Amino acid sequence: MRNNYVQELEALHNKLLGLGKAAETSVNKATQAYIESDTELAHEVFSDDLRINATTAEIEKDTHKIIALQQPVAQDLRMLFAVLHVSIDLERIADHAVSIGTIALRNQDHDEESQTVKGYLARMAQVAEKMIADALDSYITRDAKKARKVALMDEEIDELLEAVYRDTAERMERKRELIPAGIDYLGVAGSLERIGDYVTNICERVVFLNTGEIVELN
Repeated sequence: MRNNYVQELEALHNKLLGLGKAAETSVNKATQAYIESDTELAHEVFSDDLRINATTAEIEKDTHKIIALQQPVAQDLRMLFAVLHVSIDLERIADHAVSIGTIALRNQDHDEESQTVKGYLARMAQVAEKMIADALDSYITRDAKKARKVALMDEEIDELLEAVYRDTAERMERKRELIPAGIDYLGVAGSLERIGDYVTNICERVVFLNTGEIVELN
């Protein structure tokens, strides 16, 4: 029975890590689709999201099954609840990637001077992707200290968000015909900022899992 229990836990962890990688890839694809006006890539994000939702549902089902049948001890129970919460945060990250992909399909950016803003957005996505990867690594290695460091990376995303707001406001004030594109800039930046917040939530789960300490890292 215990060997089966260990195998079930390992399978659950592998699903969670696969979910994390899929969410990270979705953020990359969605942002690239927007910046490069790649509608085909945007549609890939939508297809990927269906698989991400299915995996999240599997993780929830498997976790509840383990709790019901294996009667885990307190430490394992805390880990299982962490898996549930982390999977939900990863699914929400993927949902924001879908939002960015939806904006990419509108393709309202006709501003020849948009490279500055797009550079900010590309950097936001780069930081968000690294946060996802590093947060999952901190989960695997049970490294609460690393999780805290990952959460600090969200500060750069917030700073870039402010830069997007400033630049976009100036552009829309100067050329009112750029307002639709400006709204899309803000939509993409807002989704990337929320992704950073969800990764911070994951980092908080890692700290709690390994120290029992409830913290707010944002």
